[in-house]
Amino acid sequence: MKRKFVFLLTSLVFLQCGRDQTHKKSEAELILATTCEYLWKHQSEDGGWHSEVHGLMKPGQALTPFILFALMDIPDSVYQKPKEGVEKALKFIGSHTKDGILGLDDPDILEYPNYSTAYALRVLVKHGSREDSSLIRRMVEYLVSQQFTEQRGIGPSHAAYGSWGLGELRIPKGKVGHVDISHTRHILQALNEAGYGSADMFKKATRFLRLLQKHPSHESSPRKAYDGGFYFAPSSEDNKAGRDSLSVFRSYATPTCGGILSLFATGHTTTDEPVQAAVKWLEAHPSLEYPQGIPENDPDQWRKVLFFQHLSSRAEVYRALNWKGDWRKEMVKLLTERQAKDGSFSNPYGAPNKEDDPLLATAFVVGIMKDLLW
Repeated sequence: MKRKFVFLLTSLVFLQCGRDQTHKKSEAELILATTCEYLWKHQSEDGGWHSEVHGLMKPGQALTPFILFALMDIPDSVYQKPKEGVEKALKFIGSHTKDGILGLDDPDILEYPNYSTAYALRVLVKHGSREDSSLIRRMVEYLVSQQFTEQRGIGPSHAAYGSWGLGELRIPKGKVGHVDISHTRHILQALNEAGYGSADMFKKATRFLRLLQKHPSHESSPRKAYDGGFYFAPSSEDNKAGRDSLSVFRSYATPTCGGILSLFATGHTTTDEPVQAAVKWLEAHPSLEYPQGIPENDPDQWRKVLFFQHLSSRAEVYRALNWKGDWRKEMVKLLTERQAKDGSFSNPYGAPNKEDDPLLATAFVVGIMKDLLW
C-alpha cells in the first residue's frame, strides 16, 4: 500500500512538472507578454495611443494604427487582448479617418498621413468587419493617388518617379515633397495586403527601388558603385550614411531591409536578381547592434538613433527569407539588456527618429518578437 502511494505521488509530481513545462514561456515570449501589457495599459480612454514625448504624435493618429497592428496577432497563450481595448482602438481609427485619410485632424500639423493611413489599412484588412469595406476602398484609392507618377505630373526622368512620400497637402502638380524608401515600402505592403495588385503601379515603384539600389542600368548610378544595397532617399540630407569617395550615396542596412520588403510587395521573389543582390549585401554586413553602412565617425550618431527600427527591419526580412543562424537568440539578448522594469523600451539616442518615445520603441519590439517567434 505504501509503495502504491509513493508511485501515485511521484506520478502526480511528474504530471504537474510536465504541465508547468508546457505553459512555461520562453524568454522571447516573456518579453512579448510584458511589452503587450505595457502598451495595453497605456491605451487612452478614447481608444488611441498618444505620445507624451513628441507633440507631433500626441493626437495619436500615427501611433494608434502602428501599435494596434503590432498587438493584434499576439496569441492568447502569450497575452490575452482586451476585447474592449481592441474595439475602442478600431473605433478611434474609423472616427479619425476623413475621406480615406488618417492623419489630417489638424490641417496645420500633418501626422504622417500616408504612413498612418497605410497602417490603418493593414489593420482593417486583417481585423476589420464587413462594415469597413467602404473605408478600406477609400483608403486604397487615396494611397494609390499619392504615388508620384504621371497622375501627379511626374515623369520617368524624375528621381521620385514611382515613389510615395509623407502625404503633404497642396503640393502643386509636377512637384514632389519628401519621398523615401520607408513610406514607399509601407504603402506597397498595405496595398498588396489589401489585394490591390496593379502591375503598372508595381512596375513604376520598382523603377524607384532600382534607383535607390544604384543599379547600373540607371544613368545616374556608376556601375562600380552598385553593391546590391539600398540607400534611403534621392535627397542627400535624408541619407544617414552620406556619400562615398565616388560621391555616390552609401548603402546601409535599414533601407536595404526596406528595399527587400518593398520588392516582395511588388511581386519579386527570393530568386530575382535585385533581391539576391540585397541579400548578399546583408550577408556581408551582418551586425544586429547597429545599421552597418553608416560611418563610425558620423557626427549625428545615426548608428545609435536607428536601433529599434533597424532591428525591426532585420527581423522582418530574416523571417521572410528564413534566414539561418542564431539571429533570434542574438536579438533576444540585445533586447533583454534594454528592457525597463515596467516592460517598456526606449532609445536614449533616438529623439531624431522618435525612438526615445517608449510607445513607439515598445511597439517596434512587439513586432520584432512576433517575427522571432512565428
